[in-house]
Amino acid sequence: MDGATCVVDALAAEGVDRLFMVPGGLNDPFMPPMTGTRGVRTLVAAHEGGAAYMADGYARASGRLGVAFGIGGPGVTNMVTALAAAKADRSPLLVVSGEVATGTEGRGTFQDASGAALDDISVLRPVTARSLGVNAPENLRPHLRAAVLTALRERAPVHLSLPLDVQRSRQSGAWTPLPEAAYRPRVIDRAAADAALSVFSSDTTGTPVANVVFLAGPGVGHSGAEAALIAAAERFEIPIATTLGGKGLVPEDHPLALGVFGYGGSRWATEAILDPAVAVLIVVGSGLTQRDTLNWDPKMLPSSELIHVESDPALIGRTWPSSRPVTAGPAVFLDRLARVDGPTAVGLEAGRGERRAFLREVRARGPRTYGTADTGSDAEPMHPARLLTEARAASPRGTVLAVDSGAHRAWCSQYWPSHGGGDYVSLTNLAPMGGAIPLGIGAKIARPERPLVVATGDGCMLMHGMELHTAARYGVPLVVLVFDNHAYGNIWYRAERMGAGPEELTDIPGLSWPEFARSMGASGVAVTTPGEVGEAVAHGLTLDGPFLISARIDKRFPTPVAPWREAVAEWEDSH
Repeated sequence: MDGATCVVDALAAEGVDRLFMVPGGLNDPFMPPMTGTRGVRTLVAAHEGGAAYMADGYARASGRLGVAFGIGGPGVTNMVTALAAAKADRSPLLVVSGEVATGTEGRGTFQDASGAALDDISVLRPVTARSLGVNAPENLRPHLRAAVLTALRERAPVHLSLPLDVQRSRQSGAWTPLPEAAYRPRVIDRAAADAALSVFSSDTTGTPVANVVFLAGPGVGHSGAEAALIAAAERFEIPIATTLGGKGLVPEDHPLALGVFGYGGSRWATEAILDPAVAVLIVVGSGLTQRDTLNWDPKMLPSSELIHVESDPALIGRTWPSSRPVTAGPAVFLDRLARVDGPTAVGLEAGRGERRAFLREVRARGPRTYGTADTGSDAEPMHPARLLTEARAASPRGTVLAVDSGAHRAWCSQYWPSHGGGDYVSLTNLAPMGGAIPLGIGAKIARPERPLVVATGDGCMLMHGMELHTAARYGVPLVVLVFDNHAYGNIWYRAERMGAGPEELTDIPGLSWPEFARSMGASGVAVTTPGEVGEAVAHGLTLDGPFLISARIDKRFPTPVAPWREAVAEWEDSH
């Protein structure tokens, strides 16, 4: 077999059944195995950045490796933003780029991006865990294996640059699949875990530690620990809040669910975690970023112990010092907690009644969401809260929501309740605009049995809306809900206070998104009243391809992030 076939066969052996790419002369040798390997299907994206976002969505939804192909040079540089977003969100991707033959490097060859010319290997190093070139045929297999293992271990994108002569080189032997533990390693610092759990022990505390709260981040999903989180919480009646990146881990109608804490946070999660009565906060799978911590609000710190469980020790203590740091895969730690016995179990059981009363009292302070009355607004243009309420009601319980960056991110966090099972995907940390459609395509392909809705804005549509063509070309069914306010909405909130000139810079005039969808091979409608939304969403979910709904909303309604704005103001006043 040649080198290109060797790579595709190896990926198939790792369970990768979809590849995403944009063709070009420097990856021509890949096209035969991409289309002729059993169990592998290749999708051509409209843009290399779209291919990388699709690979990211596939990785998040499948729990496997996402793979994107492009040519070196312009193909690679088109992927930079998507790879940076994947690295920020800890998503394992492999990017394979074709390069000019090694004998022609640095000699003015067309599209030479080798180390002797543009050096796109170095371009990608800041946005990947590893970026390297395969400079000899005998290095292909070991470099590929090292790259895949790095992507899985570091939970980050990696990049391999393959010159044409390596792609065409003779290769022999079969790929040895990686052990399943490479995908979800079960590692734990047992001594640190025991020390963390000892804070609940009836032998050491004297009095029971009553008010304990979980704050769960995306690392819980990375390790497949959703069920273990719920099992531990249910055994001891421990309330669960999630970060925005962790939304989708726990059904938000679960009796112990508080909703999202931080940016776009719910009333219950905000009230509970900021309550001084909380003695122990168990943070699992979160790096405690600015948005995870309500803009570094120290009021979230518990009165007694902060237990921070993370598979990456570099994320522990970078924001708040942890009194009980635990380097562990969330699944292993949570399994341990769910099955704990002896004095620790006795201590946790003793605090059950007080936790139950605390949760009841927090929920009695008001509805889970802020601005509940807005969900019934009859305003035209529509209120985003009403738009989402109608769209959610028309979507089956298992529907996945892929959320873009913009004001709609806050609206969706508040008014699109998650029912768990990974039903909420978003580029939450770097948060580039425009990624949700290709991200959603990748997620839908990985889990085709689940309905999928994309929440995006007209500003985002200008960036990667052309990936509707990819969805139409391959018959990927999804509903694209465009929050059409004719503006860069989040920026408008600030610009309108600056004057007419800055405000005008945020305008997006003169577009018909349904017509755009039709030009891409999709279908679409415009809705202007709340009564039209549910019917349009329900119809779109019955189709065999993409369906766009342009929903006219009023940009003047403020996003439901009052606690965030208050925390930012307090932080600015003190710095």
